[in-house]
Amino acid sequence: MKNIQNIMNMWFFRGRKRGRGGVVVGLLLFFFMAPLAFTACDNGDPEIDITVKSDYGKIIEAINNANQSLTEKMSLIEAAMARGFADGREAQVLMQKAVSSLSGTLSEKLAAVETAVKGQTASLETKLGLIDAAVTDGFADSRTQQALIGQAVASLSGTLAERLAAVETAVKGQTASLETKLALIETALKEGLADDKEAQELLRQAIGSLTGTLAERLKAVEKAMENQASSLAAKLDLIETALADRLAANNEAVALIGKAVASLGGTLEEKLAAVDTAVQGRTTGLETKLGLIEAAVRSGFADGKAQQELLQKALQSLDGTAGTKLAAVEAAIGSQRTTLASKLDLIEEAVREGLADSQKKQELIADALASLDGTLKEKLAAIDTAMTHQTDSLTTKLDLIRQAWATGLASDTTAIGLIKTAVASLQGSADEVAEALKAIDDALRADGGIGQTLDNIAEAVRNKDYGKYLLAITRTLWVMSGKINGHEFVDLGNGLKWGTCNVGAEHPWDKGDYFAWGETEPYYFKLNPLVWKENKDEGYYWSSYSDNPSGDSTNFIKYGYYEYGLKTLLEPEDDAAAVNWGGTWRMPTYEEWKWMETHCTFTWTDNYEKTGVPGVIVKSTVAGYTDHTIFFPTAGCIERIDIKIDNKALVWSSSWCDDSNGENLVRTSRMATMVAMSQFNEGTDIGAMNPGPAYRYRGASVRPVSF
Repeated sequence: MKNIQNIMNMWFFRGRKRGRGGVVVGLLLFFFMAPLAFTACDNGDPEIDITVKSDYGKIIEAINNANQSLTEKMSLIEAAMARGFADGREAQVLMQKAVSSLSGTLSEKLAAVETAVKGQTASLETKLGLIDAAVTDGFADSRTQQALIGQAVASLSGTLAERLAAVETAVKGQTASLETKLALIETALKEGLADDKEAQELLRQAIGSLTGTLAERLKAVEKAMENQASSLAAKLDLIETALADRLAANNEAVALIGKAVASLGGTLEEKLAAVDTAVQGRTTGLETKLGLIEAAVRSGFADGKAQQELLQKALQSLDGTAGTKLAAVEAAIGSQRTTLASKLDLIEEAVREGLADSQKKQELIADALASLDGTLKEKLAAIDTAMTHQTDSLTTKLDLIRQAWATGLASDTTAIGLIKTAVASLQGSADEVAEALKAIDDALRADGGIGQTLDNIAEAVRNKDYGKYLLAITRTLWVMSGKINGHEFVDLGNGLKWGTCNVGAEHPWDKGDYFAWGETEPYYFKLNPLVWKENKDEGYYWSSYSDNPSGDSTNFIKYGYYEYGLKTLLEPEDDAAAVNWGGTWRMPTYEEWKWMETHCTFTWTDNYEKTGVPGVIVKSTVAGYTDHTIFFPTAGCIERIDIKIDNKALVWSSSWCDDSNGENLVRTSRMATMVAMSQFNEGTDIGAMNPGPAYRYRGASVRPVSF
């Protein structure tokens, strides 16, 4: 009997600490343990060997007892768990029976649950199990579930660390469902018990507490997605945690995001607002947000305009420097969780937000192509789908086609078919679209390889005024054929195509013609010896200059100082590259020359390609383009009637030069930006490049560029 008395003392001691519920638990446990102890006595030995076993039926009988309060029943369940009579799943069953045993109206049942949740005797884990049971029994909806979880958290006592520890214990426990734990974590975050980092750790613990097979655990995550007690942002964080713990693969994550979006209640505006809030969250990754936006579009409550706004907010929610933000974009582009079309949307938004320039845009498109998974047929299907996407620009689609063609992913015929698909999906002028498609079809009737076919298409549309669509198509076709309007080019790494020779030259080593800034014809009929055109007898000087009809360098009619209302960038009709080479060729701006200066090396040679021509070789330093070079021969310039070589390549930009330096304003209108390339030091192979001001009347080289 000594052992039995010890057991009774133990439970009465617990009863004094926990109150009336503890006494009931102690007595009930003693009641169904005692017969086991007495039946173990088969002689008069005072030392009785007691084997304590769980009598699950007795616990259920006590739970079903209508005379006991819900709080007392919760204490009994906790005691059963503490003594090892019930594990987490059995406790869930017991909690469900306790809730089912409640009598009265729904309001009265809910009041009993609220009282138990607000009480101080049960642990947070047990309270969560009770809330789960109330939801399952049908008298607590998602809003009530949230309120009850809030009350359970509010009932916690102790320091902040102690309350957070209670949340952590509940999250690790087996009594509550994953969806209830998710709502608990969100409440703890909202109430200041946990910060973002601690909330992420709680999510990992919640995922880690799941038991069963992989399929069963994934099912628990799916169920959490369908529950409306948690916000969309919290569900996205849970999905990312499941991904990190390898509980969900990429395709399963996409499905989970779809379920989370499908669970949204309310009007279309309210659903969109929930998505809007989620994409602005700081804890969810950009690739998951991209998947969310995609799901919202599929579900029909985000149109093209809303999609762009959501993408913009997703990018603006990124923390850190421009470099870290761009890294997040790159990670999202490389992800397998979103479609190619959505990635193109993200790339365009990154460009608009200033995170990516034209060169980086091309790199990101290449990354998006490289991220495609599956067979060749599946990859081409993804590209074809992207062509019909309404929010991506035609330019971006054509860039994608060009890269797919250049990497061998798309054949000649496939590339042209993709172009036609992209054109057909345009929502612009029906006449322009029809004319563009007709021009392509007409050109396809001609025989020949890719270069010939594309040249035929380009020629068919080159002189047609079909607007912006055909301009973009023509440029793409020329690039794919290796030429732009018949002229070869080199990309130095930012998407800008540099002509391989000067205007008027046949080969890279030829000097070409000399042009005053803003003039589209040379002043001479013949260069060697110089034979001047009519009224150009004074050669390259103000008296010959068209934009200065007075010939005294004081009255300029079109270009010059902007405060006089003059233009500062050459228009196409005054651009020697645009007029002489046609197509999309033009003269480079000052900024484009500066890009070359910072992204290329300059090497002097006395004998380019064994032609005997000296000059400067420009070589790209951009990754992936380091074998791309162009050559500038030392053509010098013509000043009045003298050709001055001086071992320099002098080439115009299209930019006027503001170089007043404190002098009178008239002088600034005389200048434009010229680039000088030369040998840095005699006897070395080091080249130099320097953009600076020069008198506009001088005759210099023109090197075309095109995007």
